[in-house]
Amino acid sequence: MSRPLTMPLVLLALASLVAMMLSVGVGSVSVAPGDVVAVILGEGSNLQQTLVLELRLPRTLSAFATGGLLAVAGALMQVLLRNPLADPYVLGLSGGAAVGALFAMLAGLGGLMISGSAFAGALLATLMVFGLAHGTGSWTPSRLLLTGVVVAAGWGAVITLMLAISRPSAYRECCTG
Repeated sequence: MSRPLTMPLVLLALASLVAMMLSVGVGSVSVAPGDVVAVILGEGSNLQQTLVLELRLPRTLSAFATGGLLAVAGALMQVLLRNPLADPYVLGLSGGAAVGALFAMLAGLGGLMISGSAFAGALLATLMVFGLAHGTGSWTPSRLLLTGVVVAAGWGAVITLMLAISRPSAYRECCTG
């Protein structure tokens, strides 16, 4: 590791730890940073141990991991397309996920079915973009980007159509019970 890169990485790691400590300590019942450290070391009251170890720490760690994985996915997308502006919206993946989630909501499904439908929609969009961009030649970054923009516009039209022909209360009923 080169010398100029070491210090920023150390500072970012420390900032991440501080943010995680604050995330675990802040809530409807505050837990002081010293108490968070004490709970992690096996001390503290039962209430503090329950709050930190069973509720807040798992959520904080999953949010931290999710953010890191999204950053890696974004970096991979930018490397694949050789474009620093590439993101899921440009490739139409977000539109496919939105169509899947909206379809599940309008069908009256809830919870994990909405997430699963969003994943299926994003997967379908990915397959469409890569399938259409391949055509008779090979994939090129510009071909993938242009195909993604067209697919994204198509998903936007599908979302508008679904909202226009659905009952106005259908997408509110899915999540309110």
